[in-house]
Amino acid sequence: MSSPLKEIIGRNVGTAALTTVLALSLGLNVYLARNGGLKPHPKPIVPLEAGASLPSSIAMEDATGKPVTLEFADDKRPTVLYVLSPQCGWCKRNEENMKALYSAEGDRYRFVGVSIASQNLARYVSDKREPFPVYLLKSKDEMDQLHVLGTPETIVVGPDAKVMRAWQGVYIQQNQAEVEKYFGVKLPGLPETAQVEKRSGV
Repeated sequence: MSSPLKEIIGRNVGTAALTTVLALSLGLNVYLARNGGLKPHPKPIVPLEAGASLPSSIAMEDATGKPVTLEFADDKRPTVLYVLSPQCGWCKRNEENMKALYSAEGDRYRFVGVSIASQNLARYVSDKREPFPVYLLKSKDEMDQLHVLGTPETIVVGPDAKVMRAWQGVYIQQNQAEVEKYFGVKLPGLPETAQVEKRSGV
């Protein structure tokens, strides 16, 4: 292929590429204009680590909608926040572990259930699914303050509102071993059916 021909083809390819980029850019600008323009990307939620600071108080509601304020300094004991949802299947499977943990450590720690969903919460509480009070987080702001990634989660908080320890997920395998070591207890683990589902990826 002669040099002049290469030059012509090169110019045409370059022009086509530039035209494509400009068209895509224009299309993006039109889309953004129709949809309110650029919006800031939300800050990703990261898991809580020991030493992290939480608000000294958290606004919640009980199952009847009555406002409740959790003050970490109100109790000289550390507080165990157990984040759950009445619809969470893994929370249900973890219930025996939480009952065993509360039974063993309820004198040394204050336990508070923190639900992220209001649906069926009144029944969940009346059925005494957890042996400690369960309250509802009032808004997404409170969820963000606790860095809630999902359910269940366990957060141990000192009276100074400093995180002492946190775990994401049910008490199985590494989580179970760490929780048992931290509190110095032996937990029953998950029901056998849940263990099988976990191993099979269900």
